[in-house]
Formats: sequence, structure tokens, C-alpha cells
Amino acid sequence: MTVLYKLAREQLSKQAHYDFGLRALKSVLVMAGELKRGSPHLNEDVVLMRALRDMNLPKFVFEDVPLFLGLILDLFPGLDCPRVRYPDFNDAVENTLQDNKYVLLPNQVRVDKVVQMYETMMTRHTTMVVGPTGGGKSVVISTLLGLLTKLYPLNPKAMSVIELYGILDPDTRDWTDGILSNIFRDINRYILFDGDVDALWVENMNSVMDDNKLLTLANGERIRLQNHCALLFEVGDLQYASPATVSRCGMVFVDPKNLRYTPYWQRWLENRPLKVKCLIIL
Repeated sequence: MTVLYKLAREQLSKQAHYDFGLRALKSVLVMAGELKRGSPHLNEDVVLMRALRDMNLPKFVFEDVPLFLGLILDLFPGLDCPRVRYPDFNDAVENTLQDNKYVLLPNQVRVDKVVQMYETMMTRHTTMVVGPTGGGKSVVISTLLGLLTKLYPLNPKAMSVIELYGILDPDTRDWTDGILSNIFRDINRYILFDGDVDALWVENMNSVMDDNKLLTLANGERIRLQNHCALLFEVGDLQYASPATVSRCGMVFVDPKNLRYTPYWQRWLENRPLKVKCLIIL
């Protein structure tokens, strides 16, 4: 793992959402442990290769994917570890996409990205879906969460930090809840932050995104994120996020280069309203 991450730092492109630190190592170990307990007959090198590939591949941009796969093959020569398919889950993803009239690509890029997000969320309670407009971030998120449970969408940049977290009156010491702190008390499953991530507001979430899972408010109150709950971020890039924030989150990069123009064209073609053509005989 350390050799792979060292080579990845040196050879892959520099991206704001890349992290190869201790928290990234921990997520790989967590997944490897789950794989070993679920399939005790597998050799440890196969388990480790699959964990390293499946926990890191989702965050890479289009150009870095073949290079990273080459590094994996160099470190594990001769090992064949095909991508595991979850029959019921994959079929449900495909059916959901088709029900919403989305185009299924031959290489299953869109379905696999949903599966990658699901696997990332299995090891991290905070996940960021990153990528330029047009890559399908919203489709990936809505497809997965449509299969699972209720979602609270929230745009953190549409309000001030006080409106988001709440305010303590300095004179009367009265506490007024913010939108996020109010949702946190009654949260059922997921909160989706659909907006730019920057240090102005997200640094207050660092204690929630790490293993403490505590939201600390200005009045001293601490609200714990329950084990069945998770945080999601939908963001174009992380150029304004600190390394401390990036390291705390699982990353799934949705690249428009994987889709190209075909699904947009096909969906537009299939969903065009039918026009009745009249033949006028003079």
C-alpha cells in the first residue's frame, strides 16, 4: 500500500481531491477486512489488490485511470482480479436508470459509477461526488439514493454560516437553530450538500466528517451523527477545500469524458414528442 501510494503521488496528475494519506490507508484496510471476512478462502494478496483498486479507482480523473491500473499490475504481477458484480444491486441500478429514461452505455460506465459510490459509502460516512457539469453527478446520486432511502438536499452557499449552523445571542444567551443543526436533530439517512465547498463553512464540519461524528454548535451543544446516517457533497471541484477536509472524505469523480456525447443524443432522440404528420391532398 505504501509503495503504491508513493508512486501515485509521484506519477499521477495533481488534483485537489486526491489524498494518499493515513485516512486513505485506513479506508483500504477497512474494506480489505470486510472482503476477507466475507470471503475467507481468498488469498490476502487478492484481497489487498481488490481493496486498493476499488477504493482508489473511483476518485481518479479519466487520464489517470490507465496509469493507476498499470501501477497495480506492476505491484501484483500475474494476479487476475476481475471487477465483482453484485447481481441484485447492479440489476436494481440498471432498472432504475431505465425507468428514468437514462441511456445504458455498453461499457456500463454509469452503472459502475453508482456501484463505486455505494462501495465508497460502505467505508466512509462522508462522500464527495466531484466533477464538471455534464458528467452525471446528480444522476449517480439520485439513482443510488432512490434505491436506498430519504434524502435532504441542501445548498450551503445559498445561506450564511449563521443561517446554516445557528446563532447564540450574546446578550440574552438565547439559541436560534440553523437549517443544518435543525435537520441534524431529526436526520433519517442522508444530507446532500449541493454547492461549492470552501473553508468559509465546511471547516465547521470537520469534526463531523472524521471518526468523532460530532457537530459542535456555538452554544456548546454537540449533536452526534448516527451510525445509519451519512453526508454527501455534490461539487464541481475542491480547489478551495483544505487538505484536512479532503482527507476526511471518500471521493468519487464523475468525468464527462466517460459519457461523451452518445447518451445525451440518444436520450434526446428517444424522448422527443411524437408529431402527427398530416397529408393534405389538394
